[in-house]
Order: sequence, then C-alpha cells, then structure tokens
Amino acid sequence: MTDAPFLFFHDTSVLVNFHRPGLIPVLGPLLRDNVRWTGSIRTECARKQHQLDLPGLVDAADELLGEPLYPEAGEHTAIRQLRRQMAPPGDHPQQHLGEAESITLIQKRMLRAVFVTDDRAAIGWAHPIECVGTWKLIRLARRLDLVTPSQAMRLWQAFVDAGGRPPHEIATRASFEGGLE
Repeated sequence: MTDAPFLFFHDTSVLVNFHRPGLIPVLGPLLRDNVRWTGSIRTECARKQHQLDLPGLVDAADELLGEPLYPEAGEHTAIRQLRRQMAPPGDHPQQHLGEAESITLIQKRMLRAVFVTDDRAAIGWAHPIECVGTWKLIRLARRLDLVTPSQAMRLWQAFVDAGGRPPHEIATRASFEGGLE
C-alpha cells in the first residue's frame, strides 16, 4: 500500500440513485475525481439502464468513471468464489458479480479504497473495506455546497418514487430535508 489518495469504487446502486435526478456529475468533484469501477459494474449498469428505463445511465457513468478496471488472470477464481459465497441459492450467476469483483480487486491489489454501495449484504462482505452510500454522499455534497437543497430533495424523491425505502433515520421527507441544513 502507498500514500496514494483513496479510490472510490462504485457499485451500480449509488450510480442509479444519483442518475435519476441527473446528479452523477456531482460525484466527480465530491470524490475528487478518484473514482473507479469494474467491468462487471459497467455491464450491470447497462443492464439496469434497460431494465429500469434509465436512458443515459451508462454514458453518464462512463463520463465520470472512465475505462473500467478488469480482473487479471489470477483474480478470477477469487471473484467467482466470493460471488458464490454472497449469493443465496437460486440467484442468477451474474447477481453479486460486480460487488464481488470490486471487493476482490480492492483486496487483492491492496488498494486504498472506499466501496461506494448501498447493498447492505455487500457491505458485510467488504469488511474491513470502508463503505459509503447514497445518503452519506448526498448529505456531504450538500454540506460542500455541490448540490442545492432542492437537488438533494429531488434525489430523495426519485428514490422513493422508484420504490426505494430510505434508511429509518431519513424515512420521511421532512427528516431528510431537516438533515440537509
């Protein structure tokens, strides 16, 4: 490990949440452009773009994150093994692959990295890698004046409108809005 700046490896969930209100570009200055993603996450974003009718998701993520990182020959076995451990019986073989790939690349390459995800199960598997999600990032973006209160509220509302359930501490619009000031 070096004194290199922390890298922020993105999972699909946070990218989708920031894309709905058009806020993916905020992640660049928020995370000081130290952002990365893996090939499996890019593939998952393409799949989600079509499944969730989110035009432009991949283009916005490409612009922010650039060329994905891909596993080297010796990393594939560890990725597949972790993915199998993460998946309950009956899951599609591609489910959890992006998270497993991100976690494995961070660990095997001994990267100074934060995993950007809202997937609670993946957070458990990522330990001791630090993880951060949508809600912490949008509040930080607000504190740094990278988003307006109305932009932050648009993210919250888009998440709820899509059927998402915010964490209990910001489960209501009023509680989220109150935490932005």
